Amino acid sequence: MRAFIAVSLPADLKAKLANLQQAFRHLPVEAAWVKDAGFHITLKFLGEIDPAQVASVSACMIEAAEGCRPFTITLAGVGVFPHESRPRVLWVGIQDDSGQLVRLQRTLDAKLAEIGFQPEDRPFTPHLTLARLKRVVRRGEFLACVNRHRETTIGAVQVEHLDLLESQLHPAGARYLTVRTVELTKPSGHSTV
Repeated sequence: MRAFIAVSLPADLKAKLANLQQAFRHLPVEAAWVKDAGFHITLKFLGEIDPAQVASVSACMIEAAEGCRPFTITLAGVGVFPHESRPRVLWVGIQDDSGQLVRLQRTLDAKLAEIGFQPEDRPFTPHLTLARLKRVVRRGEFLACVNRHRETTIGAVQVEHLDLLESQLHPAGARYLTVRTVELTKPSGHSTV
């Protein structure tokens, strides 16, 4: 199974993100637009794992979540990776004033490294992908639209749990199945499916 650990978003924020995409869809760009179901904040991409590994991955999620109280993050600001001269990803930023999202991701990464998952080789940059850009025909026009939305606030999210998600690839696009949910601040051993 192709799996990753993420913070899922409520339907109202997904709708706002889809509306934000509309501001860019009329521009002359070739892009793979993320569908509503794909809007989530990835904390760790695991790749292909054996279903037998779900229990050990879940244990790492529980350990990382212990002692981490629910916290709020804000989706705000639009930008591109890797650089404006070569935009490949259109994203929305994540404001994490408490620093808890970054701490949670680091703890999760360290716990998963203990059971054989390769630790991240670059710093965690919290963001949410709107589109993967294949070609931007008129870069100036595209970047002007990015700049118009650089300060746009989408909304706040109360982070209360982590989800282990399976990405099932289909011709119509990926489908996401929640394999395990782990609540923040629950004592060891408590999770729901």
